Amino acid sequence: MKLRLQPIRVFCLHHVTKEFDPETMHECDWMQIDEFKNKVMSLQQSGVRFISLTEAHDKLQHDWFRCNKNAVLTFDDDNASLKEILPWLEEQHIPAALFVNGKYLDGKSYRNNPQEKYLTKEELFTLVSPLLEIGSHGWEHTDASQMAQSDFENSINRNVGILSTHPRYIPFQAYTWGRHTPLTDRYLRDQQIIPVLVGGKKNYCDTKYIDREIL
Repeated sequence: MKLRLQPIRVFCLHHVTKEFDPETMHECDWMQIDEFKNKVMSLQQSGVRFISLTEAHDKLQHDWFRCNKNAVLTFDDDNASLKEILPWLEEQHIPAALFVNGKYLDGKSYRNNPQEKYLTKEELFTLVSPLLEIGSHGWEHTDASQMAQSDFENSINRNVGILSTHPRYIPFQAYTWGRHTPLTDRYLRDQQIIPVLVGGKKNYCDTKYIDREIL
C-alpha cells in the first residue's frame, strides 16, 4: 500500500475572546473562545496532534514518511486578548507560536486606538512556558511588499534584536498579511530566518516557506 504524505496544517489566529469588541477587533480575525476550543478538540478527536512550529518545520525537512496528522496554532500581533486563551492551551498541553511586533511592546496599538491593547514587554517576557514559541512579525505592522528594502531589513534587525533575548525565541518571521517579495525572502534566508505566510496552502515538504490557513 502506498503511503500518502500528510500535510502539516498551520493555523493563523488573532483575537480569541469571550466577546467581540467592535472598538478593538475585526470580525475577520476574531473567534469566540468556545468556538475555538470546540474546533481544537474536534481536530484532536479526529486524530490531529498539535505540535510546535519548530517541530513542524523539522518534520517538513526530514520526515519523508509522514502518515500522522499534525497541526500548529499560531497567533499574530501580540494582542493582550491572548491572556484569555493561553491559560487554556497550557492546561491542554497544546503548543502555540506568537508572532510579535516589537514597536507595540509598550502595550499601545499600531492603529493608534487607545482602546486596543497589546501585551507589554514585561508581560511577554513572563511567557516562558516550553509550550510557547516567540517569533517575529516585524518591528511595525507594515506590508513588507511595500517597504523599501533597507527599511525592511532595519525592521527585521530591530525586532529580532529585542525578541532574540526572549528564552522562547525562534527564528521565524510571519509576514504581515502574508505579503512579501523575492528580496525580503532572500534577506530572511541570509539571516537564517524562516518566512511564514498566510495563503491557505498546505505544507507538505516545501521548506522555503511555512504556509498558514485560517482555523
